[in-house]
Amino acid sequence: MTTLPLKVSRYIAMLIGFVILASCSTPDPHTYAPAQPVEYRFSQAGPYTVSRIDTPALFGRPRGAAYLPDQPAAPAPLVIWQNGTGVDIDTYDAIARHLASWGLVVLGSYDTQMGSGQTAIGMLENARLWSQTPDHPFYRRVDTIRFALVGSSQGAVSAINAHTNYSAGRAATALAIHGTPTPEAIAFFGLDLEYDTGTVSAPVFIMTGTKDEFISPIQLNKALFAGLSGPAMRVLGVADGADHIELADDAGRMRGYLTAWLSFQLRNDPHAAQAFVGRAEMSANPGWSLVRVEP
Repeated sequence: MTTLPLKVSRYIAMLIGFVILASCSTPDPHTYAPAQPVEYRFSQAGPYTVSRIDTPALFGRPRGAAYLPDQPAAPAPLVIWQNGTGVDIDTYDAIARHLASWGLVVLGSYDTQMGSGQTAIGMLENARLWSQTPDHPFYRRVDTIRFALVGSSQGAVSAINAHTNYSAGRAATALAIHGTPTPEAIAFFGLDLEYDTGTVSAPVFIMTGTKDEFISPIQLNKALFAGLSGPAMRVLGVADGADHIELADDAGRMRGYLTAWLSFQLRNDPHAAQAFVGRAEMSANPGWSLVRVEP
């Protein structure tokens, strides 16, 4: 893991503020107005209406919620959503509904401490069981072979660990991680968690914001990006004005490109791909102060 020098007093103040924010109700919807064509398109609702269903606790795994696009043309790819510290899928209800409107099944959990990645793998196993169970809403509606691991803060650690530490997770089609915490932040919260992006083999989109200076600073995310190896595509994006809870509610500044990334990777959407390949739209977007795309 990467260790960074931090100004301790300001760092602790920021973390205390984050604890307070995390314990509050879901923040109000963001007011960010995307200006670029791909970003704008995928910030808008997709073509499908969405149903939310509760999922029960199963085999000792926490209960959760699933978001299904109504009447997709084919079984829909799966997004395994992983929560930040102390919050659950209800915090991310709006972005989960948004992703489902673009033809993705989103499976979330009420686990508020997901960092090990074990809950995410259990969610994947549940989805595979349900997709083969007649009369279950998942039956023949979910493609569990094409799946993405997506997480914010501790959920980003979960996505990394689910992919690198479990054989089922290594089959992920793509990852999207936001607000990955520094080792110092993890230690401050008293969590026994480690992660290593050096063995990530799937395409990965790394996101942070210019206002996430202490929990997931730009330097850390640059180091995570630099530590990736292998031929898979990797993208780093720093959103101007975004803070550590940007992915909550409707995902604000990150909604458009997160949706485009998942549509590109899971649904092979050629329009979504334009954000990241060739003359990548994201690289020229003035709302993103740092963007790197490889290979």
